[in-house]
Amino acid sequence: MTRKLSLLFVVALTALLLAACGGDSGGGIVTTDPDSPYPLTVRQSDGQEITIRKRPERIVSLSAHATEIFCAIGAGSQLVAVEQYANCPLGSSAKPQLDGFSPSLEAIASYRPDLVYVSSNSGDVVQGLRRLGMPVLYLELPASLGGVLEQIRFLGNVAGRAQEAGALTNQMERRIDAVRQKVASISRGPRVYHELDTTYFTVAPGSFVGDLYVFLKAENIAAGASSPYPQLSAEVIVQRNPQVIVLADEAAGVTADSVRARPGWSVIEAVRNNRICIVDPDIVSRPGPRIVDGLEALGRCLYPEQFR
Repeated sequence: MTRKLSLLFVVALTALLLAACGGDSGGGIVTTDPDSPYPLTVRQSDGQEITIRKRPERIVSLSAHATEIFCAIGAGSQLVAVEQYANCPLGSSAKPQLDGFSPSLEAIASYRPDLVYVSSNSGDVVQGLRRLGMPVLYLELPASLGGVLEQIRFLGNVAGRAQEAGALTNQMERRIDAVRQKVASISRGPRVYHELDTTYFTVAPGSFVGDLYVFLKAENIAAGASSPYPQLSAEVIVQRNPQVIVLADEAAGVTADSVRARPGWSVIEAVRNNRICIVDPDIVSRPGPRIVDGLEALGRCLYPEQFR
């Protein structure tokens, strides 16, 4: 991989690992005024509490998935700077960008935020921001589909956009239910190998991405791995003979043709039956509004007849 692609993979894998370790609570609202959404006292992922006394109007988002959530619930105008791998509107460069993987405290402070959202405490950034007196909301990534919906609703409360967040999650739930109905008659899905990079890192059932395959009733060839994102060998993949191969590393130059050309892979059932799919890693690895796009994309890959 090129240096840029390697960095993207490290950032993505770090986020995925955090999702695997994080809970599904999305933080805890400890107290609220019954006549107003504020003040909100929130218990964060490290047990510390923060009280949000009014709607934040200058939010710095150091998490790509949170940026997408804030944007999707109509809080884009409240964002003053965002993590460099997601912007608002999606696909634009409208907002100033920060390095969420190794953030500069001085750069963050320069935007005079009234809230900084953090999902990773890499380099003790949370403690550093607190020492500077900046209001930090530290919540690890949700670890399941249900956790994503819960965190969207939660961030809707934080941003004063509860109605918009509710409408978004209702729409997402309808789509999730539609997927559930399409796989209802399936008792056991195909064996699947999900490739994260060219060195055969993959997803185990205990990971966030692996949870999507559990939902879809697929048989993950990485089941039983000791870590949520294990590295397999080519020999093990051939031996376990996946019936479907899902590639999330097209940016690294991986294609269906290059997989077919791998030594010894011609005997794999997925290769013989031309069941190699390419998915956008952003929609399957970011626990935000587009996760249903990812679920549907994987459904089409695993069950083309049911997802016509």
